[in-house]
Amino acid sequence: MHTVDGRLLLSPTDLVGFLACDHLTQRELAAAREGTRRPERVDPELELLARKGQAHETTQLQLLASEHGYVEITDHRESLDGLALAETETLAAMRSGASVIYQAAFFDGRWRGRADFLLRVDTPSHLGPWSYEVADAKLARRVRPAALLQMCEYSHQLSRLQGLAPESMHVILGTGLQETHRVADYDAYFRTARARLEAVVDGLPQDTYPTPVDHCDKCSWLDQCKLKRRQDDHLCLVAGMRRDQTRRLVDAGISTVAALAVAPLDSPTRIGEAAWERLRRQAALQVEQRTTSRPVYELIDCTAAGLGLAALPEPSPGDLFFDMEGDPFAGDGGLEYLFGISEIDAGAACFTPFWGHDRAGEKVAFEALIDFIIERLDRNPTIHVYHYAQYEPVALKKLMSRHATREDQVDRLLRAGVLVDLYQVVRQGIRVSCESYGLKSLEVFFMPARTEGIADGAGSIVAYERWRDTRDPAELDNIAVYNERDCESTWRLRGWLEERREELARNRGAVLPRPEPRDGSPSVEVVQEGAETQELIAQLTEGLAADPTTHTPEEAARWLLAQQLGWHRREDKSGFWAYFERQTKTDDELMDDAESIGNIRHLGEVRTEKKSSIHRYAFDGTQEYKLGVGSKPHDPRTGKACGGLVAIDADTGELELSRSRTLADLDHPQSLIPGPPIPTRAMREALRRLASSLIGGGVDGPGGFRAARDLLLRRAPRVAGSPYGAALVGAGEDPAHAAVRLVGSLDHSYLAVQGPPGAGKTYSGASIVVDQVRRGRRVGICATSHRAIGELLGAVCAAAQERNTDIRILQKCEEGEGCSAAPVQHVRDNKNIDAALIAGEVDVVAGTQWLFARTEIAGQLDVLVIDEAGQMSLANALAVAGAATNLVLLGDPQQLAQPSQGIHPPGAGLSSLEHVLNGQETIPADRGVFLATTRRMHPDVCRFISEAFYDGRLGSHPDCVRQRIEGGDPIGGAGLRLAPVDHVGNRTWSPEEIAVVRPLVDTALQGSWTDVSSVTRPVGVDDILIVAPYNIHVRRLREGLPAGVRVGTVDKFQGQQAALTIYAMATSSAEDVPRNLEFLLNSNRLNVAVSRARALAVIVCSPQLLHAGCRTPEQLRLVSALCRFAEMATLVVGAEDRTGSIIPPVSATSRPVQMSMALP
Repeated sequence: MHTVDGRLLLSPTDLVGFLACDHLTQRELAAAREGTRRPERVDPELELLARKGQAHETTQLQLLASEHGYVEITDHRESLDGLALAETETLAAMRSGASVIYQAAFFDGRWRGRADFLLRVDTPSHLGPWSYEVADAKLARRVRPAALLQMCEYSHQLSRLQGLAPESMHVILGTGLQETHRVADYDAYFRTARARLEAVVDGLPQDTYPTPVDHCDKCSWLDQCKLKRRQDDHLCLVAGMRRDQTRRLVDAGISTVAALAVAPLDSPTRIGEAAWERLRRQAALQVEQRTTSRPVYELIDCTAAGLGLAALPEPSPGDLFFDMEGDPFAGDGGLEYLFGISEIDAGAACFTPFWGHDRAGEKVAFEALIDFIIERLDRNPTIHVYHYAQYEPVALKKLMSRHATREDQVDRLLRAGVLVDLYQVVRQGIRVSCESYGLKSLEVFFMPARTEGIADGAGSIVAYERWRDTRDPAELDNIAVYNERDCESTWRLRGWLEERREELARNRGAVLPRPEPRDGSPSVEVVQEGAETQELIAQLTEGLAADPTTHTPEEAARWLLAQQLGWHRREDKSGFWAYFERQTKTDDELMDDAESIGNIRHLGEVRTEKKSSIHRYAFDGTQEYKLGVGSKPHDPRTGKACGGLVAIDADTGELELSRSRTLADLDHPQSLIPGPPIPTRAMREALRRLASSLIGGGVDGPGGFRAARDLLLRRAPRVAGSPYGAALVGAGEDPAHAAVRLVGSLDHSYLAVQGPPGAGKTYSGASIVVDQVRRGRRVGICATSHRAIGELLGAVCAAAQERNTDIRILQKCEEGEGCSAAPVQHVRDNKNIDAALIAGEVDVVAGTQWLFARTEIAGQLDVLVIDEAGQMSLANALAVAGAATNLVLLGDPQQLAQPSQGIHPPGAGLSSLEHVLNGQETIPADRGVFLATTRRMHPDVCRFISEAFYDGRLGSHPDCVRQRIEGGDPIGGAGLRLAPVDHVGNRTWSPEEIAVVRPLVDTALQGSWTDVSSVTRPVGVDDILIVAPYNIHVRRLREGLPAGVRVGTVDKFQGQQAALTIYAMATSSAEDVPRNLEFLLNSNRLNVAVSRARALAVIVCSPQLLHAGCRTPEQLRLVSALCRFAEMATLVVGAEDRTGSIIPPVSATSRPVQMSMALP
């Protein structure tokens, strides 16, 4: 932000800074207007970044120049005329058709900028039969939102010059890789942010505060802001204080650390009781240290097995203390270059470093480290490896996956609890008077101050980069000393914590428990299976180049199948790691775990069923959880099953567990966590059978599993009588009818059918099944859930009745899980299915992948239909494919994503439909069937869904335009509405939003609804559907709305629809999101929430969500989708907050409509 010739000019850097920190913008504005000098910050790491960034840009210029040549734009004098002249030269180079333009200059009179490169593409524009796209060289190994926003500005200016918006923009990363991104994925966010910055610049100066943000580390104003916070005794100085908690405390009149230290015991805010006590005591300790000038601590009486100080294992003479050093700028994607480990011998630490200075060396060092640990573990099974915080275990998981080595050994360390995180012990077991709980901050309690030259991790990176430039061994020596001191610090911390453990035991007058030893060694069967799998992987990958991008289609399929063989093992490992990690969490921490239920309280036995007792428990129904009826949760304190969940009600805050006689003498659980992963033996065996059949004959050679092999190769479907690779749906042909025709003519192949919302996916699937039965063929229906299977079976029964077709159906399921339609018989034993198939007594069999992966059913079916194939992994689809001659993949990955927690190689973790789509939003015309017409959504609703999620290919049936709600504003007509509601500090529910949703519903219920057949009737409660992201918001909404209105989370409404849908988003800002931004703004969730609407879709949200700061390109894309909704929506401008202030429009393109009702 600079003033040039008396005019204030903006740049992409100003936009990035504005989004990172509003205080920065005000400081920069003041400096630009007053002509004051900005502070100069000396930081070796920032200087290193600048040098490496310039070197990277120069390297990329040389590469482009050697291939294409280039035109460089002159850097003219800093004046308005000079800026205009530079843009004129840029336009001249564009008109000349230069292949590469370096340092392209833009200046529109207010915004200025220079793009690293413009690359010519063969897309016609005002320039001629070509146009340009932006490319920027960035040193980072991953694309950051700041880079994309800068390029959005350049692309915006480029559109002005060439009369055409560029399709893509390109980031050349520090690794040398080039990533391409669609401009349209981010430009709505960009436009919103750009307009906001201009409004701030044009407005009066604002009174902002230097609240700490991520950008502080890069900011030249850092020292001034830190001094201001220190002078004000700001609450951010309290260790562990979140920004949303700071806001709530300030609102409650507590604005300093000193004030918090003497605050009353009862929380005056919406901060939970446990968090309030922690923050209040933390502040008191910090104030005490200020007063006494000595560090102090207090013990936390958290002594359940495996928690706090009770999580410390019995010390062993061979214990190891571990620390790592990494360099994000080295190698391809960063390098873990030093693994340091200290072994205690006769009371002294013996340090061993393992170095790796390139990718191959990293692998060797990693293997040496793991072998070092395993060798000592084999000698002494009682040892543990201590570390501080999660960097080390996360890195070990990453490295074992990156290098495909020592996976079983790392898994053994994790499952056996050999790795001990002392940070977790500290966090749960002790409070200290430090402003940070970093390892070096704690050293005041147990070791003298450091005097070495390298002070922190950033310093080690700078030193390593100096070594890479100079090869001076002294640099490595300094790094080794720094790493050794970290290992020593970890050792001494363990000793200090052992003393505190003894102190707590004395205070309590009781011995503290130690964690129960766990055997992480795999069974003989697991070892044998692993050896067989590794042999198959070796045969599949023999002779393949290390670089997957060089593989032929056949080689790519072999490599991909090799990775699928380990898919279940990787998923199971991640599942077990999460299972064991939950056992280390307190009951309060489990309340914040979205999978678990924390802090339950036994109320008593309520009845007896069969041989089990039913016990009732109270719990806080406002917490998020995924445990449901039918699950068998575990007790985190015992690591064992504690009964079956037979009832749960968040509204009443009660749940019931069925507990057998074997559990009668055990303590009742105080929290519930999901159990370990379900065994997947059938699928693993099926994949090995597939691999064995392909070895020797090749993926594209003769033999069985033809449909599975086509899927692996991602080939176009093979259809009898149709030319290979041609468009599958004929001109003017109904895609649903085409799908039935194509499945009838499949030749040992597969067909993917993508069904967007309301496009008739279930109807098409049912039609396919019934047509196959009428042809005398046997059909399987497979999905990942019994619910999805039941819905498709219900549609099959209806279609069979409509066509006067008798149909015999067997569904493998447990009691109460099956389809209730009359033709469907339920069985609980696989043998019943097998016998019926052999006897020819069944037309359709249905079940999950566990049914169809078995060898007994292999080849027994003519067609297998996988429903919700966007949720089924490619590995499981391949595992079940052998059950049938032909395969149908039915689903839509844009609505329901595959749940996965494993760390997989690129491409190996996709769902079956994502694999076929190959990174595209919609399936190509020669690869499958796209059901392109929704019979649900009004065109004004469909337009957003189509643009945001389906490449613009989804259209609305002509009759849908008749659908509308007649009523008062804003619930009148059809299309999109945005109701911004100003609120602060809400995480999982918002009373302000509920106060807006209720009058919207009341107004709708006073109106009339005209459906697709032009039938008009009064709006009823069944015509309204309310979606919320969190259980507590659902509960509060339900309490505040008329009885009968459907309210629920997105997963409850898949396949449902309503005339009016309202999506109330609850969370105030990105800082308040309880999980992550990806959860709240998940594109699948937004798609489903909006696309339930037949006529009108309303989003009720805090406008701050449209301004959310983003850490990843994915987050930026998600927020941009919400911004695009805002641009296309009619704005509801009468939504008032509790102070009565009108919420300003969030987009200049939104059409305002005044709310006509009074708010309660």
